[in-house]
Amino acid sequence: METCTWLKLAGIGEVYPIDGDQDPFEILSNLWLREDISIIIISPNIAQHYHNQIAEFMAKNLFPVIIELPIKKEGTDPLTDLVRQAVGVKLNM
Repeated sequence: METCTWLKLAGIGEVYPIDGDQDPFEILSNLWLREDISIIIISPNIAQHYHNQIAEFMAKNLFPVIIELPIKKEGTDPLTDLVRQAVGVKLNM
């Protein structure tokens, strides 16, 4: 959920946090059928769990591009590092 908050703060228009009741593959497959979406950012868990389906989709389609966003692990913060690289400002969270 923290990642979703940061994505919204970064100006991402649509964010779909996955909770226990939702089927992540259903959400993903609905998103990649939309013509108004060019990039889908997913978590490493989703990327690993649906690797074969994502690879099959990406082999047949140029868009949307599916990108795996690194998730914060203890002692590291890859999202902060990405923002610092893009903006040039270090964030203290």
